[in-house]
Amino acid sequence: MGKHRWIIAFTAYAALCSCGKAPKDAPTPTVTTPSAQMSMHAPATLAEWAHGAQLFDGLGDFHRAISTTLPEAQRYFDQGMRLMWAFNHDEATRSFARAAELDPSCGACYWGVSLTVGPNYNLPFMSAERARVAFDALAKARQQASHGSKVEQSLIEALGSRYPTAAPLDPSTAGPILTAYAAAMKTLAQRFPKDADVQTLYAEALMNVNAWKLWGADGKPTAGTDEIVATL
Repeated sequence: MGKHRWIIAFTAYAALCSCGKAPKDAPTPTVTTPSAQMSMHAPATLAEWAHGAQLFDGLGDFHRAISTTLPEAQRYFDQGMRLMWAFNHDEATRSFARAAELDPSCGACYWGVSLTVGPNYNLPFMSAERARVAFDALAKARQQASHGSKVEQSLIEALGSRYPTAAPLDPSTAGPILTAYAAAMKTLAQRFPKDADVQTLYAEALMNVNAWKLWGADGKPTAGTDEIVATL
């Protein structure tokens, strides 16, 4: 099992649990639980998601270089990735949205918004507001994809399998879409075998297909779990 891939997937989480203390006046990201996400009204536009975004201390030093010339946009993108790996998806969306606001030509920034505002392992549905933001952000990512690297372009295209329309999702309708996205990410994982982020995103896509059902009551892995473990 690739140790470095486990490290990437949990860098931000480890940082959040670190014994080190941030400065007293340093802001802390909001942690939104799945139950809270179900009851709260989600921002309806990219601008609303970006509102109030700020850079936080103590989230680790994860970095993934993207196709932007603006250091501030890169910092917000990196923070979005750290928060996503830590399963704080809404705060990640806010950071990605701010990155896109700073650099409207950054396809990877819009990709981050579209990915994190949608369903995840702990939130197997997507409200109408979230669906519209995800779909619109993906459209903007596609418009700017030509400015990005090959892997950025491929990640954006794969996300199209996750949002074929702007329709909301729930556990009764999400299965085929999540399966299609996992298949698209498998192709990317094979194409970019040395990209640890791509490998982790593929594993996550597989996990979302069978969320909270990766192991049976007998302790044996269910369908797809062995592939997840092997990928990580």
